Amino acid sequence: MSADQIKNLDSIVSSSVIKLLRNESFYAHVISSLTRIFVPQIETLAVSFKEERLFLSINPDFFIHKLSENERIGVLKHEVLHILFKHLFRGQKKDPFLENVAADLVVNQYIDPWPLPKGAILLTMFPDLNLLEGQTMEYYYNALLKLTDPSAKELHPISFSALNDCKKNATTRGIHEFWGSNGERPSDRVINRVIKDAKAKSMDYGNLPQEIQRAIESTTSPSKVSWKQILRLFNSSCGRTVLRSTRRKESKRFEGNPGVKIKKLKRIVVAIDTSGSIDKETLSLFWHEIQQISRTGTTITIIECDAQIQMTYEFRKFKTPPTLKGGGGTNFDPVISWINQRSGYTGLIYFTDGYGPNTIKCKVPVLWCVYGNNDNTDHLKGRVLHLID
Repeated sequence: MSADQIKNLDSIVSSSVIKLLRNESFYAHVISSLTRIFVPQIETLAVSFKEERLFLSINPDFFIHKLSENERIGVLKHEVLHILFKHLFRGQKKDPFLENVAADLVVNQYIDPWPLPKGAILLTMFPDLNLLEGQTMEYYYNALLKLTDPSAKELHPISFSALNDCKKNATTRGIHEFWGSNGERPSDRVINRVIKDAKAKSMDYGNLPQEIQRAIESTTSPSKVSWKQILRLFNSSCGRTVLRSTRRKESKRFEGNPGVKIKKLKRIVVAIDTSGSIDKETLSLFWHEIQQISRTGTTITIIECDAQIQMTYEFRKFKTPPTLKGGGGTNFDPVISWINQRSGYTGLIYFTDGYGPNTIKCKVPVLWCVYGNNDNTDHLKGRVLHLID
């Protein structure tokens, strides 16, 4: 491809970015921060990451000859949304095709007012799965898994057929194969820098849909507390330590032998109160604080609980807010009983609004993180930290 051809292609892309800038400046500023490359070998468009840089790969023929002027803006916004939702490191490679479809189901809900090319993946393609709007990539992935069941063709015929059509036509879905290629994944720092710059330059960030703002703020907003300091104090009360030999310092008693260092064991349970009194926004704030806890190097087991335990799983660094289960009454004892029956945990941090019955005694130290203005927390056995918005 000659220099003149590349210049002409870049001019066409820039005209689309300028039009987007006049209508939705935040997205345009994100696009402007990406390094553009023109790649005839790919089907459509793709975002990727390499050596601390984000790239936007564009198939020239598809972009210029297969799309209308407004559709070009739609597919550019599509790629930006993958970055904002941090889909570039969300996939687990369990079923890459289903992950690709799930990611597109998320972002294509927010393309309006721009059109998408004919055949783009939409929620309306899967009517017999009863998919909810505004959900995460993981939610849609788990729903699409039903279509891999042997009985799927009979139980969900429309969705089963639609998914097969997606497999046959690569241009109906985005190209995500470059996400994390060569073992590289974009760090939070790189994406957060791009988002921070776009927020500073744009005047319409506050007009973004709430779901997008929550996804951004959940990882870019500062924590309400210094978890490094809080956990240092909390772990000092946990009492459990392990001795490890180290070559970095010499034994004071035996010259020439490795020394010994004392290391605090930081394996904790973080419980999330998912009862009916906790709204969606508060759950999102809980999750944001949990992400900050994970950055201290603490190993975290998550328990979702209302009146009973709903889910238990290990926290992953790049996991974004899941679809938390619950909505019933409140009972803190199931979590405490769960810990009392197990060994290896050094503490419990419980995120809640504090409304609930008296608790049983826990065998490990407990830190209650109470969100809101509830000062009546005498029934909570352990330390209480008030997180007031």
